[in-house]
Amino acid sequence: MANTLTDLITDADFDLRWFDLGRRVRPVSRKSAQEFENGAAPWPHPYLRHAWCGLLLTPRETDKESAAEPAVWFLRLPLDEQGKLLLPIRDRFLRELQQALIPQQQGAPAPAKALQQALEHSGLMFTPAADKRAVFHAQAAKLLGRPASDHYPAARAYAKDPAAFPWEQLALQGLADLAVRWGKEQDNLAVNLPRFAAPALISLCQCLESEAIDHQLTGPLITRARQSLESASPDFTLVIAVIRGVSHSTAAGMRRQFLTWLLEQDPAGAATQPEVLAAIGSRCSDDLMEPGLAKSWLERLSASQPQETFNLLLTDLLFLPQLRNVLLGVLRHPQRQESVAVSFGRFLQSGT
Repeated sequence: MANTLTDLITDADFDLRWFDLGRRVRPVSRKSAQEFENGAAPWPHPYLRHAWCGLLLTPRETDKESAAEPAVWFLRLPLDEQGKLLLPIRDRFLRELQQALIPQQQGAPAPAKALQQALEHSGLMFTPAADKRAVFHAQAAKLLGRPASDHYPAARAYAKDPAAFPWEQLALQGLADLAVRWGKEQDNLAVNLPRFAAPALISLCQCLESEAIDHQLTGPLITRARQSLESASPDFTLVIAVIRGVSHSTAAGMRRQFLTWLLEQDPAGAATQPEVLAAIGSRCSDDLMEPGLAKSWLERLSASQPQETFNLLLTDLLFLPQLRNVLLGVLRHPQRQESVAVSFGRFLQSGT
């Protein structure tokens, strides 16, 4: 009897690859996934006290012409206080899947259907947001050496000349393929990002949050956000998308300078927008390792947002071991802002 999902899937002649779909879409190493499944290590990227997993199951076929399409499972696995898998839930789930794979009596659902029913009844499946689902499929295709979707050529044409291709005809999957292959399209993107229609740019940024873009793309994106905030009609949706789009950039100094300006100068009231603060907290958690930036974020959060929002964002971030001590240092500082002291006191009283 299989002891882990990996064992079960491997025994069924599938190759298994794990992805995380929490804050962004990223592969998880086989070693990390195995240690997590065995209860020996926490999930490497916890988000809202869960492991948001994408499982890519590729059939083992020697004949490539008859190879079946990969299967995909999206599972939301609850974590304990240490960020580890709750083993009783794992064991129950495995029993349900193994039962579904047992040869059925006549008239019972086919194994594939029975397995799908077991997945649906588990309560562990989830449907990722459209942008994350598109990025997952784009990353999976690239990982498996498969071509991009049929929507990719249109996205490439738009990146080459935004004026020559109607942005309304762009599909999210094509933009996700473009984001995953940003390195190949870097020259066109660096030149033409300032000319992207706002809806196209927003969708692209939502996909770029999973990519370690460099300064050549980070710069034009931040410039678009600054220009919007300094205009007569700031587009906060675009600003939020840019925060997400540059959140995994290798140009960390450029990003932190932008976030510091946004939080401390509060252009157009952006630093009091709940979704702006949530984007920084959920996507730029690495930047909050800088105490000064963490201080500015907590001050804006506590002064402008309901206690419920403060509790939700803080609970999630305190779950990250590397960030916990930095945040607690700011929250417990003797000279902390009054709103921070009050919100943190209420947070402790809530027992969140």
